[in-house]
Amino acid sequence: MDDSLEISLLGPVRVVARGHPVTVAAPRRQVILAALALAPGRTVSTTALARYLWGDDALSPTRRAVSTVVTRLRHDLSMDVIRGTAGGYVLTVPAEAVDVHRFRTLLRAARSAEGAAELDLLERALACWHGDPLQDVGSEALVAEHAPGLSEEWYAATERRLDLLLAAGRHADLVPLLRDLTAQQPLRESLWCRLMVALYRSGRQAEALEAYRCVRDLLVEQLGIVPGPELAAAHRAVLTHDPAVAAPATATRRRRPAVRPRVRRLVRLRF
Repeated sequence: MDDSLEISLLGPVRVVARGHPVTVAAPRRQVILAALALAPGRTVSTTALARYLWGDDALSPTRRAVSTVVTRLRHDLSMDVIRGTAGGYVLTVPAEAVDVHRFRTLLRAARSAEGAAELDLLERALACWHGDPLQDVGSEALVAEHAPGLSEEWYAATERRLDLLLAAGRHADLVPLLRDLTAQQPLRESLWCRLMVALYRSGRQAEALEAYRCVRDLLVEQLGIVPGPELAAAHRAVLTHDPAVAAPATATRRRRPAVRPRVRRLVRLRF
């Protein structure tokens, strides 16, 4: 019998048990599932689960109320994968059953790889995402505790992937994606740096300089700050035709189009 369970938290909560989709529609059950899936194999205390469900104002007794939600979740899953412990509950599945942990495992592998192997691992990691982390999970406490860090990991992986593609001469392919990303995260200077480089290498110096003016004005108007050192350096390099931002002389153009993540579903959080 297939006893596999797959849980997706990098987007809308989705569960596949024994190869078939499982509906966990009740908001409280989704919260418990997400909290346990973020720490597979480790006990999540009843106190923490109660806080995720009802906030800091959860009234005693909470153990019975949490137990009721867990019992109903077990019924939804139809699998014996939630075990009670002295202090709470544990989801007894391999970490790889949860997309969050598959994503992080692939990122760790990418950090030890180089070239095409690193790019492949990054793209596989980013393919784990289907929207905002913990999307539609109805727990402000749980989302605030985990979602910002996960989103930052997504951006770091995305920026590393962009750097590899820029080094491979894919600058023209990346301009539309970088336009999307900077529109969605207009105050993230590192994305504007990469957009400027991609535009400049595509023979669009005027547009690269206009991109700088745009982000400079946004930073001044919204945050009251001037561009940081990285962005200022990119502007000087583009303005002076610095060889440091020239396209790689030996880069060969790959025909595979750039992966365009669903960035519009990943950017409700602001950093």
